[in-house]
Amino acid sequence: MPQFDSISLHGIWSWISAENQKHIVDFAKKFLKVGGVFYNSYNCYPGWSPAAPMRELFVLYDNYAHKSGKTFNRIEEAINFVENVFSKNPAYLLRVPHLKEIFEHTRKLNHDYLAHEYFNRDWTCMYFSEVAEILQSAKLDFVCTSEISEALPNFNFPPDILKFLNDIESPIMREQVKDYFLNRQFRKDIYIRGSRKLSTFEVFQRMKKINYVMMVKELPTKIKLPLGELNFPTALVEKIQKHLESENYKPKNFVSLIKDIPDIAPIDFVRAVLLLVQTKSILPCQDESTVEHVKDKCVALNKHICNRAKTSDEIAFLASPTLGGGYPFNRFERIFLAAMYEGKNSPEEIAQYIWQVFSEQGLSLTRNGGGLLSAEENLAGFRNMAKTFLDNRLSLVKALQII
Repeated sequence: MPQFDSISLHGIWSWISAENQKHIVDFAKKFLKVGGVFYNSYNCYPGWSPAAPMRELFVLYDNYAHKSGKTFNRIEEAINFVENVFSKNPAYLLRVPHLKEIFEHTRKLNHDYLAHEYFNRDWTCMYFSEVAEILQSAKLDFVCTSEISEALPNFNFPPDILKFLNDIESPIMREQVKDYFLNRQFRKDIYIRGSRKLSTFEVFQRMKKINYVMMVKELPTKIKLPLGELNFPTALVEKIQKHLESENYKPKNFVSLIKDIPDIAPIDFVRAVLLLVQTKSILPCQDESTVEHVKDKCVALNKHICNRAKTSDEIAFLASPTLGGGYPFNRFERIFLAAMYEGKNSPEEIAQYIWQVFSEQGLSLTRNGGGLLSAEENLAGFRNMAKTFLDNRLSLVKALQII
């Protein structure tokens, strides 16, 4: 029987039956290794409480009164029905007046998303404590939310609330109460089968040896949190930035950096790095042997995706062996990279390449006020775009080993 290091569920748990949830739990119990990670994202209470009855109205209409067989039309009909209900000022709406704002936001969402979120046959919203209890039957212990800042309560709550939470002995109860303070309606949780808690020092030793790559030109000095804003220690952020941008942004660990700032407390370093990862300003990398093992396959895949960008915008991510995952690039950038894969490296060469791709398909850049640009104007526009790409994004492309 195969054993897995991880199982990841995103947008699944809330949209399947209780029977299928049980099958997932049984699967994890049989096939997830001890120490394996189980990721689960799902809709939750109390944040969903105001809008759940609205969702029920959508489904009620779709089950009993829809007139069209087409999904798009059925969604439109249900939206119009709920709008009609709300126009009559039902007592529930008077008790939850901001539900009208939720409805106005919801009706503007993509219909593919609405079909999944609101019109799925199965839809089960749960409290965190309910999910944790179900997963415990597979010996899955809740570790933290994958929203890094929310896993660091010292930054999320004022002292009086933090003390109140810390006085709650049960970790499951404490986490559930947090959802009331944060009004969470969607959770992204990490469980481990047979977890063992590391000390702060052990976390510090492991984190400083992980390679990180800087994803932006300048690291942020503050981060928005659910209940406010946090300023980073400026001196520390400046040293981290200088360290990561050296050697043309080559991924590197913090072993040498720590030696330069021996007075930093391990917990302060850990928190700063975690919060910078939360902002996606820096990201952890795969180890060098893994990168070398997958690099050629990633480049081959990226060449294929970039060539497809000449006629389609359906795949917006390229594979990074550095990150071990995908990273977004817009269609113009992907065609620029297609040109570079073919040895076109100057703004002029890249502009000529993409203009040939566009002109052969009858495509063109347009003016801000509408209207197509001439051939010369297209070339000039693509040249400027290519120069900006080479100046601002090429170092990241190379650090991610996409090219």
